[in-house]
Amino acid sequence: MSGFVEQLRLAEKAAEDIYFARINRELIAALHKRMQAEKNSFQPSDQSSAEPGQKTARVS
Repeated sequence: MSGFVEQLRLAEKAAEDIYFARINRELIAALHKRMQAEKNSFQPSDQSSAEPGQKTARVS
């Protein structure tokens, strides 16, 4: 009988782990999206195609 109870406990734990893994993936994706949006909003438009650490030439 205890084997059956243990299987039920493990099945419930597995379902819970799957649920929270899905929630965590959604939260991480939202965080990455927000961080990318913030990064893009702080980046000047004239340097948007420049590599980090690379200076851009200004044309008058």
